[in-house]
Order: sequence, then C-alpha cells, then structure tokens
Amino acid sequence: MRQLKADTVSANLIATSNNQYGPICVYQNTAYRWLTLAQNAQSDITIQGVMSLNKNEQLLIAVNQCMLLFLLKTAEPLRVLNLGLGTAGIERAIHYLHNKTAYINNLAVFDSVEINPAMISVAKHHFNLPANHTVHLQNAELFVATCARTYNVITIDIFSGDVHQDFLSNSEFWQNIRRCSGLNAQIIINLNPKTGKELQALLVLFRQHFSCIALIEFNEYKNIVVILSQQSLVHINKEEIAHSPLFKTWAPTLHNDINSIYHIE
Repeated sequence: MRQLKADTVSANLIATSNNQYGPICVYQNTAYRWLTLAQNAQSDITIQGVMSLNKNEQLLIAVNQCMLLFLLKTAEPLRVLNLGLGTAGIERAIHYLHNKTAYINNLAVFDSVEINPAMISVAKHHFNLPANHTVHLQNAELFVATCARTYNVITIDIFSGDVHQDFLSNSEFWQNIRRCSGLNAQIIINLNPKTGKELQALLVLFRQHFSCIALIEFNEYKNIVVILSQQSLVHINKEEIAHSPLFKTWAPTLHNDINSIYHIE
C-alpha cells in the first residue's frame, strides 16, 4: 500500500474533517479509499487505514491482518474489544467472518472505543462501519479503567500519526487490561517503538502482567505486532499461518510478509 502515498493528492481528496484532535483527510482512487491525519499532502504522510472498494471486508496490510491471529486458536463465544476505531477495518472483517463464513460462529460481544467523534463519523460515512456495531465515544484508558465486561480478545491499535499513546507505557493501564480480560484472552497490539530501548521497556512491562508474549516483525513495515496472553502462544508461527484455511484465503502472503516471530514464555 506504499504506492498510495503518491496518490495522496488533492485530486483524490473526497472528504475532510477537523476538530480539536486535528485534521482527517479521506482519499480515493479507482481501487482504494484511505485515511490520513496529515494536513499537508506534501508532508511526510502517514496512512492510517485502507479499504478496498471491491472487497470492503478484506484487511489489506500485513500488520492489520495480524490483528486477526487470535483466530488461529480462539474460544467461543467471542467477546471482542477493539481500542481505536480508525477506518473500521477490524470491525468490517470480524462482522463479515461472523455473518458470511464459518470461521466465527458465535460473536457474543463486540465493542469498539474511539475518542474522536469525527473519526466515528468518517468510519460510518466513508469506511462502511457496520450499522449495528457498538462504538463507545470515550478515551480508551478511561474505558478499560471502568469496564464492567470481560473480553477474550482485545485489539489495540491507537496511534496519533505514527506515534502510539503514552498510556501504553503505564503499568496501571495494563493492570486494567488484565482485569478486563478472561483467563484465555489474547491481547493484540500494533506498536511502532522508535528505539530498541523503548521496545525493551515495553516488553518488560508486558511481562509483569502476562506470562506469554509473541512478537512479530515484518519485512516491509517498521511496526511490530505484540500478542499477550496468560496461555502459551507458541501456536502463532509462520507455518501455522501458512496452513491455516482462513489465512490461506484471507491473507495468502502473510506468512511471507512476516520476517520473524519471537516467543517469550
């Protein structure tokens, strides 16, 4: 999707929004629609999310595809919490898999949390956020501090541009995540640490709250995906991904897009 940066020009701009959280711009070409928080298209653009116009349900980027790796070994009924709505890719994918396939049979709860009302509006009007989906307009840190439900999948993809939120380095936040998650839960996080020291500090923090960690590095992206659980995650490996019926269909190149998967248990 890197080629979309060249198409992030005024001629392809279809919608804009601006509030206290900053500008949102939506672009579209013949095949894709995407969102950026960059105000100036000539600046260093960070694309926050991409949707195929022909197959809205697909996750197109390897980092986002890895947010579904809980489906390699999942417990149903599913109770999913997504922190950070963005372009509603996770929402479209999970609802499609539940409604149109046999990969998710029982979706008991699916909540999303988004602090920016403009982002929710854009997701509804431009990125096919399912009409019946529950989105809480709230700060993610406050939501998990007060949540009354227990989830067995929590996905965390909270960025401002290419910088993740400071509270991800806060031990109290992870205590609350652990309180909101069941014994067999998987917590899947999209991260973009700027230095090895920052990543090391995050891993030390994660290990204080979760017994098992899987860390995924990619060939073409600086982001990493980290999966946390109290149960073993060794089943999350490139071979399992390559032979999974779901990922063969939905993300046939994902196992090649992944550079390495490391386990700490």
